[in-house]
Amino acid sequence: MYRAIRIATVLILGSLAAGCAFGERQASLAYPPATDKALISSAEAAPTSRGREMYIGIFGDVRPNKMIVGNMRNTLGWKTAEVVAQRDVPGWVREALAYELKASGYQVMDGVAPEGGATISGEIVQVYVDSHLTYDGEVTLRMEFGKAGQSLIQRVYTGTGSAGLVVVGAGERFSRSLSIALQSALRQFIADLGQHLG
Repeated sequence: MYRAIRIATVLILGSLAAGCAFGERQASLAYPPATDKALISSAEAAPTSRGREMYIGIFGDVRPNKMIVGNMRNTLGWKTAEVVAQRDVPGWVREALAYELKASGYQVMDGVAPEGGATISGEIVQVYVDSHLTYDGEVTLRMEFGKAGQSLIQRVYTGTGSAGLVVVGAGERFSRSLSIALQSALRQFIADLGQHLG
């Protein structure tokens, strides 16, 4: 009898835990990561007129599903819910790139680059959070930098990020994990950019 009670208890607790994993989640895709918000004002206020001019071109999205950016798993590891982006992913990437460029002292220009202008473009290969015991975010970008008709950088950059342990599958945690991952990928690219420009 006691054995039957224990089994029933485990099944009930398991079903409750699994139930918490059901239901579509929404990721706002904010930027920068929450830990970097204190730097926003200084990055925006930094004088950029002395920096090199950069134009941000088109970012294609080669992911099979353009709106899904993650999943939620139950305690058994089964996928039970999808995470949907609340905004345009290429727009999020371009805005984040502009932020990181400004924070690094570059002058981000509006509009289409003139002939010979320095342009950064790319493709979005992966933007995804797999959440089971922890939030495991990954962003992979194929970046290209060109100037005066020459392609100077063509490389794939991958960043990872986590908002910690999964207690409740909150949309903010998915968003933060992806924001950290995107920041990692972009900063790798900007480090390469600096080396090429000297």
